[in-house]
Amino acid sequence: MEKKLGPKIERELLKQLATEQLVEIIIDRGKSIEKLTNRVVELEKEIDKLKVSRDLETIT
Repeated sequence: MEKKLGPKIERELLKQLATEQLVEIIIDRGKSIEKLTNRVVELEKEIDKLKVSRDLETIT
């Protein structure tokens, strides 16, 4: 299910899967979303640090 399929094709394939398979897909996607969310938070913190650093350099 890692392939990038069009929404209509993916929907048709998902309809044919067993409940257990769907649950696994949902869990995997949830984990991926969690990792991406954590990465976004890390990058936002890094951006804030760089902004503060830049601001301090312009003051001196």
